[in-house]
Amino acid sequence: MASNCVAMETRCDLIRLERTNMVTKMEDRVKVDLVAMSRIILDSISSCDKNSLASSPELMDRLAVCFNQGALLQYQHGEIERAEALCQAAIEVFAGLSSTPGNRVGCFAKMVTPYINLARIYGQRGEVSQALGIFEQIRRFTLQQQDLSILGWRLDGADSPEIIAAEQNLQKVMLSCGVIEWARVLQVNEDYEALLSLTETSLELPEYQGTFFKQYLLEVQSRALLALGQYEKAMATLSECCQQMPLNSVDRIVVHLLLAQLYREWGRHRSATETLDKLEGHLTAVEQYIRKLPVLRQVAYRLALERHLLGDDRRAMEPAEKSFQWCREWNDQVGSIKTAILLLRICTATAGSADSLSMGHRWYDELLQLASTSFFRVERASAYWELGLSFDVVKPGEESSQESACWFLQNSYDLYRSVPLVDSRRSCKAVKQSLDWRLREPGTEIMHTHGSVEIRHPSIDSVFDELMGYVPKPL
Repeated sequence: MASNCVAMETRCDLIRLERTNMVTKMEDRVKVDLVAMSRIILDSISSCDKNSLASSPELMDRLAVCFNQGALLQYQHGEIERAEALCQAAIEVFAGLSSTPGNRVGCFAKMVTPYINLARIYGQRGEVSQALGIFEQIRRFTLQQQDLSILGWRLDGADSPEIIAAEQNLQKVMLSCGVIEWARVLQVNEDYEALLSLTETSLELPEYQGTFFKQYLLEVQSRALLALGQYEKAMATLSECCQQMPLNSVDRIVVHLLLAQLYREWGRHRSATETLDKLEGHLTAVEQYIRKLPVLRQVAYRLALERHLLGDDRRAMEPAEKSFQWCREWNDQVGSIKTAILLLRICTATAGSADSLSMGHRWYDELLQLASTSFFRVERASAYWELGLSFDVVKPGEESSQESACWFLQNSYDLYRSVPLVDSRRSCKAVKQSLDWRLREPGTEIMHTHGSVEIRHPSIDSVFDELMGYVPKPL
């Protein structure tokens, strides 16, 4: 390949994918195979008799969970419009059931979560004002400062305490809209000045004086300052954040990841390495006792990623392999894909020896298998992206290597293009740039020898169809 083509290529930014994965609220959900998840949801839906719903709080609770899981399933499957439709459908279903005597408050409470999910989708799509407007309305409703209108259905602010009491943890979720959900939207859209403003304002509000919210806000503030290159202020704020953490909290281990990232981006690589050494010691000490704690697979992955970004691929390999093993034990498909991408990247970065080439082949094949079977659309696109850029390194001199690499990049581009979210649009542009440069090579044609990028599955589609069957009238 021409050297100017190599210079133009950009890889998936693995650190950027983690920017909303906070120490204070580390994402530790196990994202299992979506087909398996769809079958679990379908089994639960089958027990929700439509004719008995209005008279059974238990069935209504179950159906509410099915709608929320179904919307998340479609979102992770890359069917964003279907996810949005299920959120709207859930609101309509429970609004209709609220007219039955005794159901009013409970059904109103069940309308809040899908409304929050709608706002999350708007934020991920880049519709910032609409998303933040909903989050602010929900926060103010929680504090009885205004009524809440959900797709035309009005919830009286005076009923707020009773509605909140109807669902466990609903008050914390609704208050979080003014901090956690708001911050995530700004992080995804990379508006760091607005993030600083949010933290400064919210730290003064009485509803956010608890330890959890203070720690979260200080961490967000530190990350915003880091993104703006204000390293000393970021470090001071992170120190203040650490003071909020209980002594026996796992956060005190996880925070080393953010500290190492801060040092690395600051250019203080020795301090970053020392911090990662401490973290690795902590991980070794606790894994034999709490190995089944889901967050540990995330810690091992991020530890390996920081080592890789510091150029220490030799020491990055062990925690990366450990993370992959734990992801497999937990059946975490998304975690497996991300870690396989990192492992392939580590191997191709050190290509040259027979051992590194052999390892490169192993992780190339592992990632190809995951990409070919996963129904997580964005992660599948990321995997094809990495496979396309790594092909001629893992399989140098192979006949038609350029065409095969283009095939992977074309699939990645098509998958990203089908997901109307901010991050997908950005990735789509980067992949297209690499694809365009490679297609300029004389005689290059896309090979159709690796299978299809078809991303549909009847079980996942059935979840959408079954849930929409509960809507009293077409949306």
